[in-house]
Amino acid sequence: MKRIVICILALGMLAGFACAKKTDDALRKTVAGKTFVRENGGFGGDFTITLREDGSYEYYEGFLSSYIGMGTWTVEDGELILTEQGGYDFVYRFTVQDGALVYRAAGSSAFIYVKAADGDRFLPRP
Repeated sequence: MKRIVICILALGMLAGFACAKKTDDALRKTVAGKTFVRENGGFGGDFTITLREDGSYEYYEGFLSSYIGMGTWTVEDGELILTEQGGYDFVYRFTVQDGALVYRAAGSSAFIYVKAADGDRFLPRP
């Protein structure tokens, strides 16, 4: 009886993992190759984030900023995570709601020149 319960629990965990993986894969496909913009939310203009299909990203904090952030992005447990490395480690976390990136301040680093608040939305650029 104990073995049956353990097997059922293990199968449930595997099914949950497979379901989460499918969700992450679908989310990855939804955002890959797109540019997202927070209009007038940057330093002197739009703040843009481009997520390339190869798993790299690039962001510009506005027209007046010379800083270009870049690194890699992943999707884990339904959350989009941007990781920037270069002598320092920055991590930016987002959820995706109605096709927009929604910034999660908890667990995220601060951007270099621009403040982003929890819930700020980056809309897909047409």
